Amino acid sequence: MSDVDTLLTFNAHRSRTVSALFERMFPADDDPGATEIGVTRYVDRALDGEYEEQKRWYQLGIDALDRNAEAEYGAPFVECAPEEQDVLIGRLETGDLSDFHTPPQEEFFELLRQHLQEGLFADPAYGGNKDKKGWKVLGHPGVHLENSAEENLTDEPVTKGGEYQSMADLGFDPENSSDGGPPDIDGFDPQAGAKAPTDEADVVMVGMGAMGGLVAPVFAEAGLDVVALEAGPWRTKDDFIPDELGHAYYRRAGMGEKFNKETPQWRRSENDETREATFSLGRMMNSVGGSVIHYGAWLRRFHPHHFRYRSFVEEQWSEDALPDNCTVADWPLSYDELEPYYTRVEHEVGISGNDSNPYVERSEPLPNKPFRPFRQGEIFTDVVEDMDLNPYPVPVGVNSEPYDGRPGTTYCAWNSGFGSFNDAKWHPGLSSIPRALRTGNLDLRTYCRVVEILTDDDGEVTGVEYLDANGDRRTQHAKTVILASYTFENIRLMLHSTDETHPDGLGNNHGQVGKHFMTKMFSDVSGYFPDTVFNRHTGPAAQGIILDDYDSAAFDSAKHGFVGGSTLGTENQLLPLQISQATLPEDVSSWGKEYKDHLKEWNHWGAVRIQSTNLPYESNYIELDPQKTDESGEGMPVLRITYDLRENERKLHEFFRGKATEILDEMGATETWGGPAFTGVGSSHDLGGCRMGTEPEQSVVDADLEVHDTPGLYVYSGAAFPMCPSINPTLTMWAVCLRAAENLVANFED
Repeated sequence: MSDVDTLLTFNAHRSRTVSALFERMFPADDDPGATEIGVTRYVDRALDGEYEEQKRWYQLGIDALDRNAEAEYGAPFVECAPEEQDVLIGRLETGDLSDFHTPPQEEFFELLRQHLQEGLFADPAYGGNKDKKGWKVLGHPGVHLENSAEENLTDEPVTKGGEYQSMADLGFDPENSSDGGPPDIDGFDPQAGAKAPTDEADVVMVGMGAMGGLVAPVFAEAGLDVVALEAGPWRTKDDFIPDELGHAYYRRAGMGEKFNKETPQWRRSENDETREATFSLGRMMNSVGGSVIHYGAWLRRFHPHHFRYRSFVEEQWSEDALPDNCTVADWPLSYDELEPYYTRVEHEVGISGNDSNPYVERSEPLPNKPFRPFRQGEIFTDVVEDMDLNPYPVPVGVNSEPYDGRPGTTYCAWNSGFGSFNDAKWHPGLSSIPRALRTGNLDLRTYCRVVEILTDDDGEVTGVEYLDANGDRRTQHAKTVILASYTFENIRLMLHSTDETHPDGLGNNHGQVGKHFMTKMFSDVSGYFPDTVFNRHTGPAAQGIILDDYDSAAFDSAKHGFVGGSTLGTENQLLPLQISQATLPEDVSSWGKEYKDHLKEWNHWGAVRIQSTNLPYESNYIELDPQKTDESGEGMPVLRITYDLRENERKLHEFFRGKATEILDEMGATETWGGPAFTGVGSSHDLGGCRMGTEPEQSVVDADLEVHDTPGLYVYSGAAFPMCPSINPTLTMWAVCLRAAENLVANFED
């Protein structure tokens, strides 16, 4: 960095040291290196803003690096020869430097590597990726919001005519992404969150996200008085910008401000050290409409046997086939009971797909045709069909053509992790919530955070306490309280809310809240295809092909030494930061010229995603952390998750890693490499903890999602699931919640 007078964080020496460090980690050759691309400038500004808390780590880390350089080579790091600097960086990565205690050196290296990636490949708006040089090194054209059918299928690199586009080129500004303000929708008052509570409501909904937003019209159109308390704002397409660093759930996740302040703690076992939870897929969004605003939009049905999985295992292989301490249970619902609700949700959303999945019967076809073919999907399809498998286009909640007044997709690759730029990707804020508001019976209050569920002397629900939009503590009385937040927050509120009847938390008189927790495993096997160009940047993750064969009732998993299945698939969407953080082959360094050369081959990478069954165990559970509180100012405990992958799931992963490798080999890969089986305790498919069942001693809610020991309290979320199959859960959550809402209305007592 040459413009010393523009430094905000680093002094001149630390600036030169950091520049030298990053340059060795991404060196110049025929293409620019980290210095010319502007990585130091990016980090200097980030440490003055978003990453201010890490400023001290840089100061201490650089000083420790210099001490090691002086001891080893008689000069500070910046004055060492390049090969000497490489030795020091290598020892930093492996934790082998001396006199380096704060920060922990391996963690400091990972922080440097994360910031290097961001400075190289985040949008130039953040101060790095100068003149889009990082994207030009990759050959990734940046932000293009539309792709043609020809671009999806061509065997030549899609370069967009050499036009590299950033957010600024398209008129997007990450500093001011909400120019449109709140939506102008009949019945919605954006100031309602600061108003006094109403008289007793029939229903209070905690969260107006994916689940609450879908069922809101069921209550409102039945004439019930509904108050919905949503912690986030109502975001519209004016808020959604193609900002991979700032918005995507796998980077800063800027639309999950509340969730980011209450990140759960995690330990692998009761004897393990507790740390902040890591995430294998992504974090939650706080908003009207919920996290489905930025999901990948895969909406798939569970198979009939998933709803009676314990019985299925016992009938197929005997009870002895179940792993030790496994607590999997049958659902109190069947596929046949849910099928009409599946169908109704599919038509509400306008799911795009077809009926070619041979393992699921449906009463009506999907309303929209499937997404068009793409190159990786076509090659994958040809290979797996030759293996006598049954690939089909993933059913997705994105319009393949105009539907319900909303446009069709433009096959934009900036999709999973982002809100829709043209409303082609469905969420409840586009239809069901406006419909509920039009009745006049839904009082939607944004920026309102519920902190406690209230009960009377008999332990029955009477309402909630919440922080209003001004931060004042308020009480909203209600006959019924529906927890419609994400799994983690629903469990936290129940454990945090106590009374004389429920000293250990609502729903927890039998110690079941937080038990039977499951988090979905996501893993990938990648392959290198030197003569094949995939152009995975020309479409969204919703453009996918999937196999259900290995999760069907016909798959004999016990024959292979485990219980459970997996769906294998391939999908589009590969963005610059995704490329930089992709799993590396074992023989490729995580930094240096080797790393740089590997990234430049990204258009020759094919991948098979593994999404696997995860069973519940006694040893995997959630509780309130005894020490850590959130950053809300209320001092509410965050959750502590005790969770690790068990032997059954490890065996399962190894088997399917082999299957994915076999597919890639048949597709023509000359080299394959796999990611880890377990990459984080949070995956956005986090299920269980408030399990549904008929016996209160073994579950928390009944088939209608009412809490057994707390009349009037309901849990509308994946927390109620007894089983985590290898299929995306959102569609099943919606079907279960729609059924429960209609039953509540039918039996509602004034």
